[in-house]
Amino acid sequence: MKHLLGFFAALALLLCTANAPALAQPNPPPVAVKKVAEGLYFFFDYAGSNSVFLVTNDGVLVIDTRQHPRAGHELIGEIRKITDKPIRFVINSHFHGDHTFGNAAFQAAGAQFIAQKETPKIMQKVQAKEMARRQDYFKSHNYDPNEVKLILPQITFDKSMTLWLGGREVRLMYLGPGQQDGDTFVYFPHAHALFTPGSFATRNIPNMAFTTSVDSWINLLDRVAAMKDVDVILPAHGDLATQADVKEFSAMLRDIYTTVKADADKGVSLADAQRTLTFPQYRNWRNYGRIKDEIGSLYELIKTGKRSYFE
Repeated sequence: MKHLLGFFAALALLLCTANAPALAQPNPPPVAVKKVAEGLYFFFDYAGSNSVFLVTNDGVLVIDTRQHPRAGHELIGEIRKITDKPIRFVINSHFHGDHTFGNAAFQAAGAQFIAQKETPKIMQKVQAKEMARRQDYFKSHNYDPNEVKLILPQITFDKSMTLWLGGREVRLMYLGPGQQDGDTFVYFPHAHALFTPGSFATRNIPNMAFTTSVDSWINLLDRVAAMKDVDVILPAHGDLATQADVKEFSAMLRDIYTTVKADADKGVSLADAQRTLTFPQYRNWRNYGRIKDEIGSLYELIKTGKRSYFE
């Protein structure tokens, strides 16, 4: 058993050193700011990570701060093209460095940080690993890693939280473990728009090394797909989407998980599962090339009940 745990730990570290958005496509679309509704903007970065910001008369609320303080300053620059109102709140939707390493730029701007209560705990625990798996990104953008500072959310919530800013309501929801514990969904009632964290991206094979419960992940996606008064999905990765896209993603995740679990429960070795389970129906999905790694991540969870990335 000790040998098995060691193997899975090494496997998890290997796959997690890769930055998820890398190698997405040869010519990714350019970064763009898209107006979703009155005061609500979607910062779309296909090759990196997305952000969302709400502009009101009383200030600005931002979801996720990108992957480095300089990238965070670029996002602030885009916000400043629209408003000079103070940035009052930042929501860190989950612990990944590509969504939190820009926090220092927003701290300097005077923002207060909000997250589900598990997120700052995980951020502290895995800071060194998150830094390690972002090195290629830093090098490719000529960013100094030493500029990244661990800035933790000061305000946390458990299941839900409601903010009011400039007369706009913003609802934060924790629906249980998704791609990781702490995944925060954010609903903007005036726009009928829902922000989804790393738990969803259109036609994308997700990194499965962090989830503590695939069953919970699937269940929360099904809940999101069935929510009323949601006209547009604002994902943490990928372009604007619909609930139909969430339903398709949920079906993919269920398909892969149940297939891999069936082999694991039958005693099929990891090597044999990676050789025979190719899931060709998802060949055209983003990040299909790492399917063997994801099978390995699922085997670790199924066989040990652990996530070596957090140990």
